[in-house]
Amino acid sequence: MKTHGPHDATGSRRTVAVDPRRPFAVALGITLVLLAVEAVGGWLTGSLALLADAGHLLADAGTLGIGFVGSWIASRPATAKMSYGYRRAEILAAVTNGVALWAVAGAILYEAVQRFRVLHPVSAPGMLIVALVGLAGNLANSAVLARDRGENLNLRVALTHTLADAAAAVGTIAASFVILTTGWVQADAAVSIGIAALILAGSWPPLHEAVRILMEGAPAHLSLTEVEVAMRGVPGVTGVHDLHIWSLTAGVEAVSGHVLVADPGEGQRVLRDLCRLLSDRYGLGHATLQLETEASSDPWHPNCAPGARTGSDR
Repeated sequence: MKTHGPHDATGSRRTVAVDPRRPFAVALGITLVLLAVEAVGGWLTGSLALLADAGHLLADAGTLGIGFVGSWIASRPATAKMSYGYRRAEILAAVTNGVALWAVAGAILYEAVQRFRVLHPVSAPGMLIVALVGLAGNLANSAVLARDRGENLNLRVALTHTLADAAAAVGTIAASFVILTTGWVQADAAVSIGIAALILAGSWPPLHEAVRILMEGAPAHLSLTEVEVAMRGVPGVTGVHDLHIWSLTAGVEAVSGHVLVADPGEGQRVLRDLCRLLSDRYGLGHATLQLETEASSDPWHPNCAPGARTGSDR
């Protein structure tokens, strides 16, 4: 017997829907303006830190643009050929963004090392003015994205980027003061290395989560063993095996498994209790469970054979 537990139309936990495309569009507009200001400012002042932040903003623009498209694709309804819909489009976008950021960070690190070897003139006053404008813009961007980020992975990635940009602007402001007061122009290259480190550190967690989702790993906040033990505690359940928990996309989890029952006549009651447990305690609204008995014959799966050892590790 196979069935699905009660869930909403999307198979996810019931939350208030928020259209992620609006914050993407607003943030993208602000980012493009900042990109132009910092790219021109970096070129005119000779500041690698400003150019590095402009490079990060370019990656941010790609993040927001891809995220906007990814969210639009993810909102498309399921079809006969795409039965889960297009939810993972935003996960693919998150992976693309992460890889792009690592490439940008590598380019910044390379140029910073070169500037430590060969001195490069920097106009500190202009650098300071542009960095102040960048800080104000990035704080505005962060406010827009933080308000609506929810469980949308791409919005969270974009928020990480803008917070890193704000921190980079603070570092650039500090470097401009160092150059103004001491004349040590390598402060610009030093801050650029810090910006690259921020990019790498900030992009790793969402990239790691996106790869985990693509690899159908168990959600970080759920323990497969704990869920199995809880299921075994439901009256009438004598065993659980082939238990799998994975994410369709960020914040949308699903579970499947085979459940051994003592009395097939109690199957519907056991199934109802299991689905309520999975939904209420673990937020697993999309449940697909197969009920079996020890009398199963000609099993299609070796773990379903009478007397076979049960467990999620089989």
